[in-house]
Amino acid sequence: MNLRFIGVASSIACLFLASTAVGDEPVKKTVKAGDGLSIACDVRGKGDTTLVFLHGWGGDREYWKNQANAFATDYTVVTVDQAGHGASGKDRKVWTVDALAGDVEAVVKDLKLKRVILVGHSMGGPVALLAAKRLPGTVVAVVGVDTLQDAEMKRPEELVKSLTTGLEKDFKGMVGGMFGAMLAEKSDAKLKDWLGDKAASREPAIAIALMKDLFSLDQKKVFKEAGVPVRCINSAGGYQFFTPTAVETNKKYADYDAVTISDVGHYPMLEKPKEFNEKLQDVLKGLAAKK
Repeated sequence: MNLRFIGVASSIACLFLASTAVGDEPVKKTVKAGDGLSIACDVRGKGDTTLVFLHGWGGDREYWKNQANAFATDYTVVTVDQAGHGASGKDRKVWTVDALAGDVEAVVKDLKLKRVILVGHSMGGPVALLAAKRLPGTVVAVVGVDTLQDAEMKRPEELVKSLTTGLEKDFKGMVGGMFGAMLAEKSDAKLKDWLGDKAASREPAIAIALMKDLFSLDQKKVFKEAGVPVRCINSAGGYQFFTPTAVETNKKYADYDAVTISDVGHYPMLEKPKEFNEKLQDVLKGLAAKK
């Protein structure tokens, strides 16, 4: 009798644990962009406000593995593979950052999202600003992650040419060097390999076209036309491609503010996920108070 009871109890426990695990799994969606390209995304949680997480150049939705479930308790969370990355389509004639913003617009409309905060890392920051312009009244704020540091900064043409020429000559080798230089000294070496392997697996022509377009953006115009509050969680410095955050400069073009995290490189959400999540929670609370 006791053995039977234990067996039944164990079965119930297994069912409970299984249902809990399934509950943590995202609903996988595929959305058609305006040009018919497939955009892959995961949807979790349930909340009046939706956080749409946008990865940067060479990444995918796994960049947000430490945030997706953590924020799904209070928000609807959507993590997107931007076009040309991850499981999303790669058959597009012209690759621009604004086209990626159009994909975000398609995702938001297809999922019928009503109140959206776009969280964009690196290239995902400008994508988020351009998407906000496309979705007035629906996107209520943009949160940048080590991005949108200085609306008035323009990369020297020689640097851009050097980067893109290097990528054209030896894409995988150049990517490996770049990603090694974008992490803090104390960051996990395995993370560098994980990031570099992802980026190196991208289609070189797509990656190079997006980089060129990204560096050609008129950032002042992009900031101004977004029309929403912009908050950033940026690195405090200590890696090769670090850009200081010019809060006062950016305030000329948008409702802007920023906080920083020390001892991280370009990937604070992966290098110090606990501290990053705390900062993001604080930023979201501040934005909610503005409603």
